[in-house]
Amino acid sequence: MDTDVDVLLDDDEVEPVEIAPDIVVYSTEHDPCDRPIHAGLVALVAEVVSPSTKRKDRRMRPALYAAASIRHYWRVETDQTAPAFAVYTYELDDSSGAYVATGVHHDRITVPQPFALDIDLKSVRER
Repeated sequence: MDTDVDVLLDDDEVEPVEIAPDIVVYSTEHDPCDRPIHAGLVALVAEVVSPSTKRKDRRMRPALYAAASIRHYWRVETDQTAPAFAVYTYELDDSSGAYVATGVHHDRITVPQPFALDIDLKSVRER
């Protein structure tokens, strides 16, 4: 897992497409010093959004990740008045090439994919 790193979504020689998700989880086959990370090595991207996040970014970024075949996408909502985060999880649907919702997590996130994970979101929020 890494933050503040670019992901290469399209390696077009004329105009490559890179984007910097808030959180990137990638294969151990990737050299962590080599940047950007090719989308084919990325297991999960997560975007932390707030009320000030632009509507077009909420639609555009997941579409770009899906087009690059990044299997898992999470959106983290950070409403400052809530006691915890809301994490919306999505997985790429092979038949449509778009993300489908796999869950909404408020107090705790427990998922088996893309790796087993169990986090008490309230305790994260309190930090």
